[in-house]
Amino acid sequence: MSISLPADLVPFVDQLVATGVYPTPEAVVRDAMERLRDDQARFQELKASFDEAVAELERGEGKPLDFAEIKRKVREQAAMRRTM
Repeated sequence: MSISLPADLVPFVDQLVATGVYPTPEAVVRDAMERLRDDQARFQELKASFDEAVAELERGEGKPLDFAEIKRKVREQAAMRRTM
């Protein structure tokens, strides 16, 4: 397969190779495509989870949000990240 990049992306790819971040332009494109594939997979998982949550709410299976609990969990996670 042969691809062409838009002219505005070529200097960026060249810079990544010149600075040693990637060994070749092909490696840049390969990594970008792998990241896109992974992002798409995560998006599909998130969408499926969201769709299921909406379906649960429509069936009356939802429960009220506990904002105090949500804040507590977010603060715990933030504290954990700061210690890493």
